[in-house]
Amino acid sequence: MHVIHTQNELVETLKKLNNIAFVPTMGNLHDGHLKLIEEALKKTNLVVVSIFINPLQFNSKDDFKNYPRTLDEDLLMLEKLDVPFVFVPPKENIIDSLQTIEIHLSDIANDLCGRFRPGHFNGVATIICKLFNLIQPELAFFGRKDFQQLFLIKELVKQLNYPIHIIAIDTVRDKNGLAMSSRNILLSEEDRKRAPQLFELLNVMKDKVMQKKLSFKEIEEDADRLLNASGWIVDYLTIRSAESLKTPVHDEKQLVILGAATLGSVRLIDNIEFCIQD
Repeated sequence: MHVIHTQNELVETLKKLNNIAFVPTMGNLHDGHLKLIEEALKKTNLVVVSIFINPLQFNSKDDFKNYPRTLDEDLLMLEKLDVPFVFVPPKENIIDSLQTIEIHLSDIANDLCGRFRPGHFNGVATIICKLFNLIQPELAFFGRKDFQQLFLIKELVKQLNYPIHIIAIDTVRDKNGLAMSSRNILLSEEDRKRAPQLFELLNVMKDKVMQKKLSFKEIEEDADRLLNASGWIVDYLTIRSAESLKTPVHDEKQLVILGAATLGSVRLIDNIEFCIQD
């Protein structure tokens, strides 16, 4: 396994290689990340995994400071998977000290999570573009757990004409249904037992949508009241078009229910994508 620390070394190492697959991460790897990497390794033996905690996507200095950092353990996990290339750059090698240029995404980036984390997705997109430019992959792997991020990355690649195929991988969950996340490690023991309530409630919302007895607004308001009453602080629980992330138009079939809420001090996100049958 070749661990690379500078962009110059990265470009020099990869410049003559083709059919590269890329898996971007912020470290603190879990089974969700490993699934992305395993799927990438099925496509090509030239896989680059990046580990970079992107300060541009954090709205709080404390959140950035407290983000789990487990580099030694991460590298051991990647070595066991026989990952050929790992890019672990220092901040100053990726972000210019006078960084004034950022990617500005479409308006949907300011909705949902973007409404509660202003500038978050622009920060994500800026670093992803930098990594795309350096690595020049043919394939890039992202999880469906962060549905909004996946949606925006697909739009980014399409509109900026990157010759990259984005491959979405289904959310990996604990046995209790909790979506794998690097932030799960920050949950208290008690809150970890309660955390599956978010996914359970999204399933309840889906069932109500399929029954077609209540309006989407009624379903959302009922769910919001229930989760807040259970001790969560809800940012949003909403039913959207899976194709536009906007409020569904009449008779739209491809839907996604998205939720973001804080339990204790940990903000969790999840979603369910589904199709309404006639």
